[in-house]
Amino acid sequence: SVIAEASLSLEVPVTVKIGKEQFQIGTKEEFLHRRLAIQAARRRAQMASPYNRGGKGRKRSMKAVEHYRDLETDYIQQKLHLYSRKLIDLCVKYRAATLLLVNQQAKEDLAKEDEFLLRNWGYSGLKEKIAYKAERAGIEVIEE
Repeated sequence: SVIAEASLSLEVPVTVKIGKEQFQIGTKEEFLHRRLAIQAARRRAQMASPYNRGGKGRKRSMKAVEHYRDLETDYIQQKLHLYSRKLIDLCVKYRAATLLLVNQQAKEDLAKEDEFLLRNWGYSGLKEKIAYKAERAGIEVIEE
């Protein structure tokens, strides 16, 4: 049976090795760029809120800020779903029966030091999504 080795890291969210083939899923830059854009938009909305038309209530004047509140978290969840789906699709395409997640503990410890990079997401969320999708596809997941 074919074994797929997946490595989760900060530079490239998911790196997969199946036989002699190696694939990289996602980039740090696209992830950070969008998150920074969302944070900047939220900050702009907060700065502009005192100048909104008064007399209509707090809820109405803070509407723009509320819109951006969960946007970053939603974006990250969407990306994690995308990365996990691409990983499982590759495993199915190359008929890998087992998915091996390698060197996880060391990378998780390293990631905890940089709070900004992992703001609103952690490896646990990605591993959870991978395990769920792998189970549905009939792929066994082993963590090293």
